[in-house]
Amino acid sequence: MIHLILSAALMLGLSIGASAQIDSLAIAQKNQELADAKVALAQAQAAVDAINSQLKALQPEQKWKSGRVVSLNFNQGSFNNWSLGGVNAVSLTTLANGFANYKFANWTWDNNLDLAYGVVKNKGEDVRKNEDKIDFQSKLGRKASDKISWAVLTRFESQFDQGFDFNDENDIRPVISRFMSPAYLKLSLGIDIKPTDKLSVYVSPAAGKWTFVTDDSIAAQNIYIPSTHDNPNRRGEFGALTSFIYQDKAILKNVGLRTSLELFNNYTDVVKENQGNIDVDWQVRFDFKLGKYIGANVFTHLKYDHDTKIEYDPVNKPGVKGPRTQFKELFGLGFQYKF
Repeated sequence: MIHLILSAALMLGLSIGASAQIDSLAIAQKNQELADAKVALAQAQAAVDAINSQLKALQPEQKWKSGRVVSLNFNQGSFNNWSLGGVNAVSLTTLANGFANYKFANWTWDNNLDLAYGVVKNKGEDVRKNEDKIDFQSKLGRKASDKISWAVLTRFESQFDQGFDFNDENDIRPVISRFMSPAYLKLSLGIDIKPTDKLSVYVSPAAGKWTFVTDDSIAAQNIYIPSTHDNPNRRGEFGALTSFIYQDKAILKNVGLRTSLELFNNYTDVVKENQGNIDVDWQVRFDFKLGKYIGANVFTHLKYDHDTKIEYDPVNKPGVKGPRTQFKELFGLGFQYKF
């Protein structure tokens, strides 16, 4: 009896050992198959990458990239027996932006044009403009390294239509702006740093800024060129310029952002007290996509120019003018088309 039990235990042990050995051989075989499959997959991916590279080399290099967007915004407000007060108003604003960028070998050429024009009609008042802008910027660069380029920057700013001083209560209000009155032209040589595709930092120790006021009646008011300057129609300045541009077409879902900050210092000003002044131009624009052809945008513009004279207090101190911080905010909702 004991002999039979020992024999059965021995047979069971041999069977378990044989089964474990078979399982180990099967696992080792599958591991080898997996390793061979990974090698084959890597070889196939390498072949796909090589073919894609060959196809890319056969295609002509795209040197130009461009885009355009046009917005037409309409706003209307109506009040009837409204206890908190209000003025019936209608406004229409057109915004347009276009860019054309060239890139080939070590050369880049970036061009951007911003145009805007808008009018507003308040009840009991004449139609007046609430937006008017021409802003063209062009930058030519040659790479010095992956993220740094030598660059030449040009910028032109003006407006389309004439603007009036609405602080003046006379029936015939004075014209204080029109095309080329004023106009600003900047030309500089510097270094363009692009730490990312979305951010550009431009630094120039050699920058020229020219202010033009071609209309003699506007020039005589000395709003844009100091009265101490010899030529009331044209003024040249030389100094340093720094600009920051950040653009993200999808900072959030269906939300784009473009912001630019430009700083200019005329360190050669003949008036030593003014050599420390810095002209500031900061623009921020958010674009919201609400549908295929419906969109909204929010635009803010902050400016400071020590040479631009603005009336401080038309009521209590009429005629007293000096440099002031300028700020503009616009919100629009309407038709938007990209092409």
